[in-house]
Amino acid sequence: MGTYSEPKLGGAEEENNKEVIEDKYSGEEFEIERHTDFITTLPRIINEAGVDHIMEQFNSCAIDDETTYNPDNSEVIPSDKIIEHNLSYKYQADMNKIHMTVASGSKEFNACLDVFEHLIPEHPDFETITYMQIVHYGQDSMFPFHKDIAEDTDFGTMIMQLNDEYKGGQLNVEGNIIANNEGTCTFFNNSTQMWHGVEPIYEGDRYVLLVWFGRDVNEMRGEEDDGSDDNSEMQSMSESSESTGSEVSLADE
Repeated sequence: MGTYSEPKLGGAEEENNKEVIEDKYSGEEFEIERHTDFITTLPRIINEAGVDHIMEQFNSCAIDDETTYNPDNSEVIPSDKIIEHNLSYKYQADMNKIHMTVASGSKEFNACLDVFEHLIPEHPDFETITYMQIVHYGQDSMFPFHKDIAEDTDFGTMIMQLNDEYKGGQLNVEGNIIANNEGTCTFFNNSTQMWHGVEPIYEGDRYVLLVWFGRDVNEMRGEEDDGSDDNSEMQSMSESSESTGSEVSLADE
């Protein structure tokens, strides 16, 4: 049977394409090998309580008028108060979208993590969380097809759909079209190499949780993890996060 396909099942073990990347926070360069591409979709895995728990974080966060956004290059410059106090914040982006950047280690970050942490793939490309956002797509908004070229140290992506009361707005990853179902989570790695995008919202509003993942920095250096690396931009998935204390099941087993 094995003669009919390439032996790539279990991509965590299969590596190729050695290349040099630059850490987007420190500027440090690493020589890495890419793991085999994979896309995993878990339909309606997050229940209504879990979705509502995340939407509460979005609805209670205010737009920061002092944060600036440049639509020409998508550069976001948070205000001084956001940086000083490590706050989560919203800003108006292009194409009729509102982005909420979820600050690492914040109560909003931990509340979101409570919902999906147990679903994160056990894979080297999903070792640390590098960035988290909740995005509101208004009517007529979209996300053009792209590769995350600018974020070389982002190896994995999760997209969680927080509602499905809209028309259009389907997620497409390398030609794989994901149904618009509330609570569906899609994971894929090599996000700097794989085409993905969102078609226009023809009617209604679309809400999604976006999480980017990276590899363990010490492993990329070829070092043992002694726990001394304190990068505030990345949270290791090997360390347990602070719980929000929720006693309600937030995901369907």
